[in-house]
Order: sequence, then structure tokens, then C-alpha cells
Amino acid sequence: MTKEKKLSVAAIVAAAFYAAVFFITGIFIFKNMYYTFAAMPFILSAVALLPIIFAILNCILFKNGKISGAVISASLIMALGHFLFAAYVLSKLTYLLITGLPVFGVIALVALFVFFIAFYPKLNKAAKAASAVITGVVLFFVSVFGVLKLNLFYFTSDGVVFAAEDEYQIAWSTSVKSTGCVTVGGVTYCDESNGENRVSTLHKVSVPMSVLDQEKSYTIASAPVYSEAAYLSVSGRQRSKEYAFRPVDTSDGLQIYNISDSHEVLSGTSKAAGYFEDKLDILILNGDIINDVSSLWQISLIYKLASRITGGEVPVIYSRGNHECNGKYADELADYVGSYNGKLYYNVKLGDAYFTVLDTNNDMQDSNILISPAANFETQRKEQTEWLNSLTYFGEDCEYRFLIAHMAFALSDYSRFPEWTAELIAATDGKYDLCISGHSHILEYSEAGTGTSTSYPVIRGSIRSDTRSRGEGVDPTAFTGTAITCGGGNITAMFTNSKGKATQTIIIK
Repeated sequence: MTKEKKLSVAAIVAAAFYAAVFFITGIFIFKNMYYTFAAMPFILSAVALLPIIFAILNCILFKNGKISGAVISASLIMALGHFLFAAYVLSKLTYLLITGLPVFGVIALVALFVFFIAFYPKLNKAAKAASAVITGVVLFFVSVFGVLKLNLFYFTSDGVVFAAEDEYQIAWSTSVKSTGCVTVGGVTYCDESNGENRVSTLHKVSVPMSVLDQEKSYTIASAPVYSEAAYLSVSGRQRSKEYAFRPVDTSDGLQIYNISDSHEVLSGTSKAAGYFEDKLDILILNGDIINDVSSLWQISLIYKLASRITGGEVPVIYSRGNHECNGKYADELADYVGSYNGKLYYNVKLGDAYFTVLDTNNDMQDSNILISPAANFETQRKEQTEWLNSLTYFGEDCEYRFLIAHMAFALSDYSRFPEWTAELIAATDGKYDLCISGHSHILEYSEAGTGTSTSYPVIRGSIRSDTRSRGEGVDPTAFTGTAITCGGGNITAMFTNSKGKATQTIIIK
């Protein structure tokens, strides 16, 4: 077989490989309507077939080695690009990259070993010098930024004020490991345990709700720590930032914005949540704000989104989503977001509004191979039911009562965990004006008693799109969330998009 013939066959194989990658991943993408316009699947499918058409024509008619080489290169690049695109729209890109870092590192070291054993001795002098320089530069950056994790210190998010029970929990993130403290009214509260300051890129400090409500301002401060070695610590100068704070005042109405399922997209989500501008009273982050909890950096994205929207000035209520139940740091999540006594279910009263936050946790059985053996959610569900049944106060003296749960268990067609669902319905029925949920990536309002198994209605209103009510797109600048206005005993909800437009208005009460 001639060289040109071999290249032609290789081109056909590479083009077929790309087509297989496209159509196999496309099954998952387009089944869920992850596109920005209706013709996209057909256009991309036609493009996916072009390389194999060119490869076959070249093999039969032209037999040109340059064309074969171009087809091979294009096919491999397009296959990689489509794989990353699929990972992005299926919300697994960071999971693949972050969780796969050790694997990628091992592959790179093996490749480097093979290169220096098998190929380096055969190189000419100039190539050897270039190889040594490139290897040295890579090792330098890996050592400094990867192993030693040295970096310039700066705040990577503004302050975020989570509200839970009778506490405000002020959180922020920094570029390098640091200590953290918060000052309110001349009193300093530290991120510490048993006399040891937490040294981390993430900080959360609890302060009494009554104190911050009275002072209406707080200051966060962090000092970088470059070495945690015993008896050889190295730290830098402390930096601080001051914020104004606005306690919830329902005397002139209440403005709440709810976000869920943003999956690490900040731009469109923060634009949509800016609907009330400086009139926003409460932000609800209703789960699946990140894809998983494989890194502290991902948790910092929760802070970044919340601080973009609130500027650190208004309370934030956090509810865990099913995606936030998985990953290396999932068991530590309660240490960094709104929680109470280490639990991600709690009550909180803000102004004349009362909120019960449930933790609907994972949507899979503990025995599922995807989450076992780390999963032990059945125990958590039992504890949560016992907690709910022990409550004697459900905000009866408040004008507005909300139930917040990532998964809409109260829907009449909800089918996961039927026994626990029945327990939750029995414990909450008749006690709330509205259940605010997410999970389904749709915009939908379900009437009480018809669309739900409860006396309260359910609203689900978050999707990565500015125009559709279901079947989200891939544009990170587009998002629709739920704006809720309360006043005079009435509750109105609107689905509003990143362009500041309300696409639907619902009178709830």
C-alpha cells in the first residue's frame, strides 16, 4: 500500500471517529434540547459528515496526501472541540477537568519519561536545547502554582451574607490560602476552631443576626498564608474590605429573587437576578449553582455569583441541589455556605417573611454506583423528617411563609423516594403560601391541589434561556429566573430574563 493510500485510509478512520463522537454525544445533547435555535442539530450534523465525505472523495478521486493530512487534523480537532462542547452543555466540564487532574498528571509524567528515554537522544543539539527549556518552564510553573500554590493575594469574591436561623454567616474567597475575620460594631469574629484560625481560600464567619441588623455594616479581613509548616509559618499583610448591609424591611414590600440550576454560569444568571437592582431584599440560591463539589474553587463560584448580585449588602438564602451532593468536598459544603449546626436544612425569619429551607439532597438511591459508597442520604432524610416533625413554629405571625426545596417534592407527579415524599408533604401541608423549587430547568407554576399534592402551590423558574420555558440553550449570557414581589398580603411572581424583561406574571396570593 502506498503512502498516499495509507494516509487516505487514516483520514477516513479519523473522520469516522469524529462523526461517532458527534452523534453519540449528540444523542444526550439534543434529546434534552440543549441548543440555541431549532436548526442547530441539523446544521451541526451536516458539518459532522463533511470530513468523512472529503476523505472518501479524496481516497477515490484525488489521492492527495495533503488533503488527507488536513482531514485528519480537522477531524481530531473537531472531535476534541465537540467533546468539550458536550461536556459543557451537559454540565460536566469542570468535573472532567478537575477530578481528572491526577490522571492527566500521571499521563503527562509518563509521556515525559517516554520522550526523554526514546526520543530525546535522537534529537539534534538545537532540539535538545529547546526541549530542556520547555520542560524547565513547565516544571517551574507546575511547582510554583501547582505544588507550592504561590500566587498574588487578592479577594476573589466580595462578601456574601448567608442567613440561617438567628445568624448571618458572612463568606468570601481569596486567591491564596489565608486567615479570615469579620468586624461588626467594633467586635471581631474569626474563622477559627479551638484556637486555630482556618487557613483556606474560603471563609465563613457567623455573627448574631441582631448585631448586624443594628450596625448595618461589616468589614471582612484576610491575611495570606504562604507556609503552614509547623513552627515555620509565613504570612503576609492583612487586607480588608468594608460593606454596607441592608436588613430586610417589609414595610414597603418585599422583593425576592430566586435562582437555581445555573451550573457555574455567572454572566447571564447575575444579569437576570439584577431585575430589582438596588431594591432587592433577599436572594435565594436554590441549588445546583455548581456542577459538583470537586474543588474549593467551585464553591467560590457560589460566592462570586451571590456577591455579583447582592454586592454583599442583602441576605442570601442557600438550598443544596442534587449536583452539590457529589464530589471530593461535598461532605464539607455546609462549612462554607448557609447552614445551621452543620445541617443544610433550617428556618430563617427575615422581616415579615418566614422561610423553611429543606435539603432534598441527592436524586439517586444510596446504592447507585455513581454515588456509592460515599452516599448516606437515607440517614439524612430520616433526620430531616424528625427535625420537621419536631417544629412547633412555622412563622404563624409572619405575613408571608415560604418553603424552599431544590426538588419539587410537592408536585402531584413527583415520583422519587415515595415514602419520604409522603412524610415531607404531611409535615408541610397547610403551613406555607408557596414552595419555591428548581431542579427541572423549566419555567412552570403548579396550582395548589391540582398540580400539587399540597394546599400550597409550587413554582419552578430557572432556565438557561431568555426565550424558552423548557429546553435550555448553551449561551452563558442568557438566563431566566424568578422575581417574587410581596406587598399588602399579596404575592406575585414573574419570570424575568437577562435582558430585564418579564416573560410571565403569576398572581399567587
